[in-house]
Amino acid sequence: MKYMAFAPIDRVVSRINTNSDSDFSLFMELLYAGELIVKLTTAAFVACIEDDREKHRYQLCHALVRADGIGEWASKLEEILVGPPAQHLAQELVTDRRVFMERLGAGTWQYEALDRLNSVLAGVHAAQPTGDKISLRTWFSRFAELRNKTRGHGAITPATCARLVPALKSSIELLIDNNPIFRRPWAYLHRNLSGKYNVVPIGGDATAFRSLTTNAALGTSLPDGVYISAGKLRPVELLHSDLSLSDFYLPNGAFKGKSYELHSVITDSRLSGNAQPYLAVANNRPPSETEGQRELDVVGNVFTNLPTVPSGYVRRPRLEAEASKIISNDRHPIVTLVGRGGIGKTSLVLAVLHEITSTTRYQAIVWFSARDIDLTTEGPKVVQPRVMAEKDIAAEYLALVGEDQSETSKKTSAVSRMSEHMRSCPIGPTLFVFDNFETVRNPVDLFQWIDTNIRLPNKVLITSRFREFKADFPIEVLGMEPQEAENLIDQLAIKLGISHIISSKQRDQIIEESGGHPYIIKIVLGEIANTHSFSKPSAMMVRKDEILEALFERTYANLSPLAAHTFLTLSAWRSLVPQLALEAVLLRHHHREGVDPEQAIEELVRMSLVDRTRAADNTSFLGIPLAAALFGVKKLNVHPHRQLIESDTRFLQDIGATVTTGLKEGIAPRIEALFKKVAKRISDGSVSFEEMRPILEYVARSYHPAWLLLAQINRESEGEKGVEATANYLRRFLEKNPSAEDSQQAWQQLIAIYRATGNVIGGCNAFLRAAEIKDPPLHQIASMAHWLNSEREIIDQMSVVERGDLFKPIAKLLESYLPVASATDLSRLAWLHLHAGDDGRALEVAQLGLKREPENRFCQGLVDRLQ
Repeated sequence: MKYMAFAPIDRVVSRINTNSDSDFSLFMELLYAGELIVKLTTAAFVACIEDDREKHRYQLCHALVRADGIGEWASKLEEILVGPPAQHLAQELVTDRRVFMERLGAGTWQYEALDRLNSVLAGVHAAQPTGDKISLRTWFSRFAELRNKTRGHGAITPATCARLVPALKSSIELLIDNNPIFRRPWAYLHRNLSGKYNVVPIGGDATAFRSLTTNAALGTSLPDGVYISAGKLRPVELLHSDLSLSDFYLPNGAFKGKSYELHSVITDSRLSGNAQPYLAVANNRPPSETEGQRELDVVGNVFTNLPTVPSGYVRRPRLEAEASKIISNDRHPIVTLVGRGGIGKTSLVLAVLHEITSTTRYQAIVWFSARDIDLTTEGPKVVQPRVMAEKDIAAEYLALVGEDQSETSKKTSAVSRMSEHMRSCPIGPTLFVFDNFETVRNPVDLFQWIDTNIRLPNKVLITSRFREFKADFPIEVLGMEPQEAENLIDQLAIKLGISHIISSKQRDQIIEESGGHPYIIKIVLGEIANTHSFSKPSAMMVRKDEILEALFERTYANLSPLAAHTFLTLSAWRSLVPQLALEAVLLRHHHREGVDPEQAIEELVRMSLVDRTRAADNTSFLGIPLAAALFGVKKLNVHPHRQLIESDTRFLQDIGATVTTGLKEGIAPRIEALFKKVAKRISDGSVSFEEMRPILEYVARSYHPAWLLLAQINRESEGEKGVEATANYLRRFLEKNPSAEDSQQAWQQLIAIYRATGNVIGGCNAFLRAAEIKDPPLHQIASMAHWLNSEREIIDQMSVVERGDLFKPIAKLLESYLPVASATDLSRLAWLHLHAGDDGRALEVAQLGLKREPENRFCQGLVDRLQ
């Protein structure tokens, strides 16, 4: 059999060519090839189903990871091609689908493939004739039937194989050669820490993936895995491989709750797949508790379908006032409430909007819910999202306002009609509310549609765990303030009958460890009610895997590799960390990869996984909430870069723990502690200075006093061979116009370096700069004058004007000490004037020296020379 440049198929063809030493062996190998064709084709079509509110793609994956036979795969492919999922198939696969659906007669490859397969099936048992016209989709169910009648549950003799193998081989070859799915661009993607991707082509035109290897990839977030290109890059989650394409695995049943079997028909190898993503029910999901009403009713002064405010909601006055003001004003067409999962965004919005209904700002408030998980006190519950994309939203809207969609479709699409209403709504000023925006099919595209069409006085309000867009007005929803959290605890404690169990100290502990996160507080109190005893909230949350996943898994899955690395580094050590120190730590191993630590940190802050706090000196410190840290630790335990991340964490621990009360000290003591630890490690040989140099320089570029510390480490580590680098670090520090005291220290160090290297001009300039800050003592000026006067070679090479520029400032300093200067000091002053070209003043000073010390040979020599 021939190859076709599609890696999985080429591998199985190679297996056929290698193992076909008899007709019986060839027949069995062809069955393996057919099984791979069925599964690959089905997996690709599943991958190309768009997100929809019924979650058809998830339903198919849910069934296929449990499928114990090839017949279920053929059945699901049939369902995709002709059943409800077909309407959600990517537009780019319409032509491909037609290849499988079109009824064709003799002379077409589809007809020949099925006819030859039918002849094989008829040779095994009674089979239906091919008919005058067929569709290719029938081939897959017929192949499943053949496979089950032979290798699956039947027995076939070598003689029968010899008779049937030519037709089977021909049928398989026709599928391999002509299946349009196999000609699409496929690749395995692995994202580097730099944000760019390793693209390993699997088949088709690799140019579809080319942009992922450039800076254009920095704005994308695609998990590692196999992808097919169909309008956009789509993960083929049912097909598993690795960066080296060592093998290809597909689900093979044996679903056991925590795992299922992955099988390679190429090598007959088996792996365990993670069943966790497929545990939720596949259909018949209940609606969300915060799904909007199905019709607009009059509430206060507006028409609305708002759900009710959740019972037990605790008021958050400051945040409510801020949100109400922004939502009600005549500016900011798009407002986003952003915060981590379970932080109370939806409850807050509902409370604010129900109050706004009593005003006259809006004539209508329309609520759209994309929520797919309700966070209840019993734990997260999977629910049916009401809308997923523009079409769902527009259809929902037109139904609410009472427009006949069948009439609308004759003139314009529902999306176009809603776009018109967003620009100018016939009802009057309208607020469009999109709850749980991060779970819609494509948040960025949906936002662009909204941003393009919304016009004041209409406005849009969004709630989301993270922002992947601009042009909105963000309101950050953080944890509850202490009094709000206390009110929530007191209210729930009374309701649950556990007030007697929770002391004021324990209440404070719950607030502190939860970070004021309302959902975590509810879970902790629920656990106390179940056990009738108090235990540390952190210990309780460790056991709540499903809650941690509901709160953070979706957000974590969207992180870039470096942002995930950063998140796990912070999770491993729950302390406030200077952002600058964290950025430097991330560069330890990655400074050659073109990574941007600052961008990774901004991503975490934007995703609400990390809190940023300003210290008294306006430097940024980063902290991670307890629940997020517990989730991060679980991820770290199985992360392939665990050792590297833990090494980064230990490096951060060198700067010492910081609590909120320590922020008044600012960043200075933390950076000093970091540099001292690094110096100690360099000294004991556990790290090299060259390894640490780029990290320390990175810190110094942002925290300028660190240049002094770096100069000291360089001097201690490199000695004489590092003198120039030490001087450069000191100059870098002085470029930043530091305080007088710090400048004086740096200039003095530079003077010492220039003396050691014999750079008299540099030393003289440094001395004069230091003198501008603080008057130097007489002995220092005299010493500098002696050094300068002694450099005869340099003096002889300079013009009188150049010598004047150099010598006169030193002479002026020494003149100020004329009344107390010794005869030797005066001789040095006289030489300064002489070199500067002022012979008269030189003679006067030398004569003054002789008056003070008649036997001074230096002054006498000058007088003799000048007279």
